[in-house]
Amino acid sequence: MKCCIVGKFESFHKGHQSLIKEAKEKCNEVFIISIKKWKDGIFSDKEREVLAEKFKVKLITFNFEEIKDLTPEEFFLKLKEAGCQKLFAGEDWKFGKGRAGNISTAQELGKKLGIEVKVLPIKKFNGKKIGTSEIRKLLQEGKISEANKLLGFNYFCLGKVKEGNKLGRKIGFPTLNIEPEKELLMPNGVYEVRVIVDSKNFKGIANLGKRPTVSSAGKKVLEVHVPDILLPELYGKELKIEFLKFLRPEKKFSSIEELKTQIKLDVENLKRLWRS
Repeated sequence: MKCCIVGKFESFHKGHQSLIKEAKEKCNEVFIISIKKWKDGIFSDKEREVLAEKFKVKLITFNFEEIKDLTPEEFFLKLKEAGCQKLFAGEDWKFGKGRAGNISTAQELGKKLGIEVKVLPIKKFNGKKIGTSEIRKLLQEGKISEANKLLGFNYFCLGKVKEGNKLGRKIGFPTLNIEPEKELLMPNGVYEVRVIVDSKNFKGIANLGKRPTVSSAGKKVLEVHVPDILLPELYGKELKIEFLKFLRPEKKFSSIEELKTQIKLDVENLKRLWRS
């Protein structure tokens, strides 16, 4: 049986995962129909494909502008055309032009058009509904650990390694200069990260920001240092960077030497954390 789940699915958070789990227990094929109405999301389209693969579902994206004027019945006909035989939805689901349809409407249309509708309760965490807007807010505040709890996995970005000015190498802390797939929402600062390259994981530390001590770059730059490990040249290679914890805000130092001292301290503090 082909099952579908409809929603924004911008982030694949724990609430989304509960729908996926329920659907996979009942169906041999599950596909997500994602209604995309955002421009700059928590994850890029490519990253959402990675998440769909992780949860072993097929992702189909509908542009909101192309379906916003469909009546609830027209929308259900579109689901039927896509091959949906069983629909899983949260109890607060609204659909169709002006959000005119609700779960009762869905059940009526399902009977009429031959789509079984399964209603699931809202997934909550600490008494609050899990939503992408709350996750986005936590990320913007640098509350990475809290955001990761709601996601059910570590917030991440995909990005290619590009050549930098090699300053890190000169001061004893070589960095990978990452060009992320998307604009990262978090505040400028230093983060504990995990670097994934060719299915291998490395513990690391990253700086996200404008490098105020050494440049006047107007664009955010993501630089990642992996302590005590000599990585091969990775220019042009795509890596996955998982963000685990916000360590401190970005700061402008009076000299390169002062910057070097602070980086050394950051790395030592992080190693101490890993040991504990």
